[in-house]
Amino acid sequence: MELGDIVIVDHPRHPFYGRTGKIIGRRGEHAAGDPWFLIYVPAHMRSFLVPQSMLCLEKDVAVAIDVFSDRLQ
Repeated sequence: MELGDIVIVDHPRHPFYGRTGKIIGRRGEHAAGDPWFLIYVPAHMRSFLVPQSMLCLEKDVAVAIDVFSDRLQ
């Protein structure tokens, strides 16, 4: 995962499970080999720290791009 990738929170116990966001930063490690990513979630108009182990890359980027407005450009 790199900066600018569109991701989805895919861990069912996470409060933002199913939400789509964009990686805007990287902030150290949650555990060895599991970095924290700063994710902008447009549904909440805020950014949140989420470990990589709870994220997956968005498969259909064309659909996810519609979620983001010109705020991210």
